[in-house]
Amino acid sequence: MHLLPLRLLAPCTLLAVTSVVAHSNLAYILINGSLYHGYDPRPGRTNYPDRVGWSTSNPDAGYVGPANYSTPEISCHLSGKSTPAHAPVRAGDTIHVQWNGWPYGHPGPILSYLASCNGTEDGCASVNKTELLWTKIDNSEPVLINQDGGPPGQWASHVMIANNNSWSVHVPSGLAPGPYVLRHEAIALHFASKVGGAQHYPLCVNLWVEDEGKGKEGREVFGMDRGVKATGLYRADDPGILIDVLESLTTYVVPGPTVAVGAGPIGHAAQRRGDVVRDGVPVRVVGTRTVPFVAETGVVRREGRMV
Repeated sequence: MHLLPLRLLAPCTLLAVTSVVAHSNLAYILINGSLYHGYDPRPGRTNYPDRVGWSTSNPDAGYVGPANYSTPEISCHLSGKSTPAHAPVRAGDTIHVQWNGWPYGHPGPILSYLASCNGTEDGCASVNKTELLWTKIDNSEPVLINQDGGPPGQWASHVMIANNNSWSVHVPSGLAPGPYVLRHEAIALHFASKVGGAQHYPLCVNLWVEDEGKGKEGREVFGMDRGVKATGLYRADDPGILIDVLESLTTYVVPGPTVAVGAGPIGHAAQRRGDVVRDGVPVRVVGTRTVPFVAETGVVRREGRMV
């Protein structure tokens, strides 16, 4: 199987803006210019064997509703299933998450969580999603930017749209090396005036976090010991979940736990679309080490092609 090198693909192909669709999925992530694939649940779509995005069973690329707050579906979307591939990243790096589109009329927050898979032999490949403890590292504040032109106004989701449907996430400095799941989530609030109307898009990718190279002495290690299980993240009557965005609002209460000390969002003004330089080479975790990912086909994809 041969793929076109990334440098031969037009930018509009890699970063296509789709603002009219009602549903969306995580197309890929970028780390220091390297592209790692997500998962596309729509029928007939190509999903690479070395993708780092968890698979889901929502062929319409649809959402998870509040009725699933008490079920595993709220963790990494419907029937979310991990993958053996992990994207390597250093603590302190920025991850650009690329959605395949987001409707302008679906305002809401963009949230990011991390959960550690330490203690496993294959990283996050066979992790039990019901046992993952999620620590919030990004709440996209201020989520409600203004309503100067009237409700619903400008929201964090509009910042994502303005950056070609991408969002930049900071991996906390001092994060201990090892395997993690990044849970990246957009919440659409256009129908949230009634109980059960909020629409969640929780999408997960596997990461292998490398030490940032500063050594353990003289730096504070970012803590992951106060995480929350996915079934404890939200309640249907949370003020940031049950809300009428067509009313005049002065504040918005971000749902879920607070952002961990030492973490935080990349400011709206600093949000940037990522530039694709190369096709990234994911890794497979073997105990406490990693090896380049080799799919069942026995090949490794490098620089946009299978070799």
